[in-house]
Order: sequence, then C-alpha cells, then structure tokens
Amino acid sequence: MLRIVDHLAGPGPLRVCAHVPVGEGPGELTGLRVLLAADVLGRVVELRGRAVLTGWTGPDVPSADAAGIRPADATGTPEEIAEALHGPPAVQLTSRAYEGGGGACLRIAEARMTEPATGPADPDALAVRLVLLGSPYHEPVEVTAEALDEADLRLSRWRRAVAGWAEHPSKPLHADLVRTARAALEDSLDAAAVLRLLDELETAVDVAPGAKFETFARLDRVLGLELTREIGRSPAGARA
Repeated sequence: MLRIVDHLAGPGPLRVCAHVPVGEGPGELTGLRVLLAADVLGRVVELRGRAVLTGWTGPDVPSADAAGIRPADATGTPEEIAEALHGPPAVQLTSRAYEGGGGACLRIAEARMTEPATGPADPDALAVRLVLLGSPYHEPVEVTAEALDEADLRLSRWRRAVAGWAEHPSKPLHADLVRTARAALEDSLDAAAVLRLLDELETAVDVAPGAKFETFARLDRVLGLELTREIGRSPAGARA
C-alpha cells in the first residue's frame, strides 16, 4: 500500500492525476470517490508546505464541486495533463488497473449509493463526502440512506459545537491529537481515523472549548466538511 509520506519530499510541486471511470450509472459514486481521494491527498501534502498540482482524466463529475472537491489544474488525456502540469504526475489515482507509465498508483475501491435519490431529495453532497471519508479508500463502500441521515446529524452537531466553541477564548490546538491525525493521513489517507479522533475530542471534558475549536478547524482543512460555516449565523451552540 502506498505510504503517502514516501512522496512528500522532493523539489517543486507534487503532481497528482485522478482517473475518473467512464460509464457510471445512477447511484455510482466511484468517480466522486477517486476525486475525493485526490482532494484529500492534496490537502495533506499542502499542510506539509508543498504545492500540489492536480489533473483529472475522464468524464465530469457534476457533484464534485458541491462535495467540496477543489477544481483540477488540468483536465484531458494523461499526455495533455503532463504537458499542462509541466511534468508527469508522481501519483496516479484510479479505480481500475492503471497501465500508464511512471508514478505510484493509488487504487480506489468502488462506491455506490444503495438508493439513488433524484430531484429535490438529493442528499447533501458534504454528507456523502463524510460517509466516503469514513471508509478506507481501498475498501468498497455502499452509501445507504441511513448512513446519510447519520452523516447529516453528525455534521449539524459538529457545526453547532464549533460555532459554540468559537465564542470562547482561543486556546492552542490539541497538539497530540493533531499529530496522531496527521500521521494517519500521511501514512494511508486514513480520514476515518481522524473522524474517530474528532468524535472523542467533541466530548472530552478535559479539553478547553477554545482548543476544541482550533483543533476541529485545523483538521477540517483536510476533511473539507465546512465545520466552521455556522459561526456567527445563529446563537452559540454547544459550550462543552
């Protein structure tokens, strides 16, 4: 399995290419999951102070923007992407066997929604992001209606809590927790471990609210769940 830290060093930007599968049907989320893995990888590397350039091959994924995935620096064929990024990608992300040359390959397992929604009942794309982050990228995942409901509740709870903690005096972030989270991300993009750490921190009685706020805000730079967006929108939420 690729250890992300093995590819953080080196001159210049880290070039990444995400290969979106062709021909996905309703309810298929594998393309989105490939782009999500590339997005998280880029955010992890950027926290280490290295620039990242990302290319995408394959069809558009309409839900990518709503799911918090940052736009690609280049799209097209692998050759066009290498030219646009001024060099070949060092990391390839794909849901299928990659036959191109060069770079490490990160294989992303399939993802699908068991009960595809349409129209006004479409699920919150950030809830979908949260569900996908909760499973290792190399294991298949089925996104159920129940999982999406739970993700919606978790996001709402965390956002209210973060808004409440923001009203307290600022404190240094929980350094040990952040180190543990970054180690999990840099080793294997283990966002699920980060989510578990935040669940524990949320209810920790020995951590100041200001420290909880700083820690949630820092790790959300990788998770991309917009956990600070309720600040100032409503009366302060959780004070614990």
